[in-house]
Amino acid sequence: MTLASSQPAVALIMRSKNEMPYTRDVFEALERQTYRNYVLYNVDSGSTDDTLKVVRQHNPNPANIVEIAPEDYVPGKVLNMMIKAAHEPLIVLLNADAIPLDDQWLEKLLEPLLQGAADGAISRQVARSDAHFIVKEDYSRAYAMERFPNGVLVNFFSAVACAFRREIWDETKFYTGGYAEDLAWCQECQAKGRRFVFVADSVVEHSHNYTLKGLYRKRFRQGVTFGTISGMAPSALGRLYQAGKEMLRDTYCAIKHCAPQTIPYNIIYRSLIHLAYYQGIKEGLRRTKNK
Repeated sequence: MTLASSQPAVALIMRSKNEMPYTRDVFEALERQTYRNYVLYNVDSGSTDDTLKVVRQHNPNPANIVEIAPEDYVPGKVLNMMIKAAHEPLIVLLNADAIPLDDQWLEKLLEPLLQGAADGAISRQVARSDAHFIVKEDYSRAYAMERFPNGVLVNFFSAVACAFRREIWDETKFYTGGYAEDLAWCQECQAKGRRFVFVADSVVEHSHNYTLKGLYRKRFRQGVTFGTISGMAPSALGRLYQAGKEMLRDTYCAIKHCAPQTIPYNIIYRSLIHLAYYQGIKEGLRRTKNK
């Protein structure tokens, strides 16, 4: 019996749009994985660089490569479409720019599922070496062990690099009304008793140095989803307090790490995140009321 034949089958679903040069590194890392029994499924939403060329070179089954127009990309809808097309009992999502950092990344990520300790799991993400100072700090805090007592996820989930049993997707589909679909899905699954864990030693390299416009757009979309789902009115005073507290923390970190030159950008970055999220929540509530 080969190693692969003794491993449950995995559908490894990759989303992409202009992910070079990282996509090539992702596939090279996948080829070194100790867990071999996976089937690649790729969906590309309008790449204009060499991403799709690299995907075709590494995915042996053209039928498992889907191309969609950029305007048709809605995260939850795309994930539901790709999972429906797959047949394997375990689902792994890996962004085409999230690079596994060792040859046991997949095996470690799947271990809680195979041992019956969880229904879903996420990898730890570390920022790239060229990430902005504040981006590195945010990733370090977001994926710190102390955030997850006993490894259990609470109000946190990322579909960048994760795994889950197909049966929980059969039970609960991804949110299709906008962005932040991964957290919304995880919270709905947890409300039904499903267990999700953080696997600290399953690590991928992944981060983005968004433009300020791109950063605003991302957080605004997430706010819209939260406002739509929760129906909770945002508190301007509460958001201002939280932003101020985080800016003080960011400034302390910059001084501590001898990076005072980053402070002006850090303040703009943090202010924009909170403004975008606050305005997104308000927009989500408005859309809900107008339905």
